[in-house]
Amino acid sequence: MKKNLGSIAIITKYFWPVAAGIETNILETYASLVKTGWDVSAYTTKNSLTASNAHPQAEETVRGIKVHRVTWLPLLGYWPNINLNQTDLVCLHNFNVVPHFWFMALTGILKMLGRKKYALILTPHGGYNPEWRIFREPQRSIKQWYHRVIGTFMINATVDAVRAVSEWERQEMIASGLKPELITVIHNGIENQAFADNEKEVSPEFKKRVTQLGRYLIQIGRIHTIKNYETTIKALAQLPKDIKFVIAGPVGEEWYLAKLHQLISKHNLEGRVIFWGVVRGAEKYYLIKHAQMMVHMAMWESYCNVVHEGMSQGLVCLVANNTALPLLIKDGVNGYCLPTKNVKTLVAKIKYVLDPKQTAVMKKIGRYNKTHVTEHSWENVAKKVNELYQEQLIKRRGK
Repeated sequence: MKKNLGSIAIITKYFWPVAAGIETNILETYASLVKTGWDVSAYTTKNSLTASNAHPQAEETVRGIKVHRVTWLPLLGYWPNINLNQTDLVCLHNFNVVPHFWFMALTGILKMLGRKKYALILTPHGGYNPEWRIFREPQRSIKQWYHRVIGTFMINATVDAVRAVSEWERQEMIASGLKPELITVIHNGIENQAFADNEKEVSPEFKKRVTQLGRYLIQIGRIHTIKNYETTIKALAQLPKDIKFVIAGPVGEEWYLAKLHQLISKHNLEGRVIFWGVVRGAEKYYLIKHAQMMVHMAMWESYCNVVHEGMSQGLVCLVANNTALPLLIKDGVNGYCLPTKNVKTLVAKIKYVLDPKQTAVMKKIGRYNKTHVTEHSWENVAKKVNELYQEQLIKRRGK
């Protein structure tokens, strides 16, 4: 019989079927923890990335995780209905104002009264140190003040442990005033599907669709300003006309998608920029594997799951030289780091990777990448998270 280790309550604004980086992290990590013996519940909203209350079901189970969805209210957000007397760990994901602030405030009150029985754990996924340039004033100044003043104080005073997904994120949080002893670095992982024989699992129709693309670059991610697709689109205009650019992911910002379509039209790239939509499982890895390379010129990443996925399929990865990306990609070893918005440099590097004279070098990088990520499964990540959570459980039950 599987041992019951304890109960976990996840608080996250979005959950499956939303499949961006944070949601994938949550699903894969906690599905593994369920198998280990944790009783896991996710308290979330009915929202999709682009619509409020888009999910009809209030209760369901996803890969062993009991999901409780509530209605998102304008301005008020949502409040998770958690029985704190029967919960061992409360795990906040991302760093939203609502309900995170209220939950930290409640935790502070219970702590002062000596009635706090659970451990509070925060995984910001970079949300505590976002790319501030994407926020407009006065929202930027207000949010920065909240994070650096109230947020820092509340985390230090009420949170028992913080999980950073990269050393970059850890250093950023410490520089912002968080106590170093609170923070543990546990990187993101990769699905077992990445190591499967996906050629056998993909339908002939999907294979035909991929074949019809010809040569293509690929970027996986939601359609959002922070992903900086425009730099690669501008570079595409200076590349051979048979090269396409495949963007696979959900729409996060409708206005940004419209802006990209205007840019595509301006450079006469209709038919060469392909918005593939959400792709999952074997099809995702098949689509990645058959690309010429992965190009990910995002303005900010706290880790970057999709670059990890590109590496797993033996792709050379070209990434922006910012935030946590240089921790994943080293020049000439598993790809190349480039200035974030320098189109000329990106064009030159893409041509370099495509150059037949460099085939042996690129194959060597591809082999390195496939070998390098074999130990980075979500199961291995979940083992480290399990150790962190059990440590907190022992501390709480020992009091």
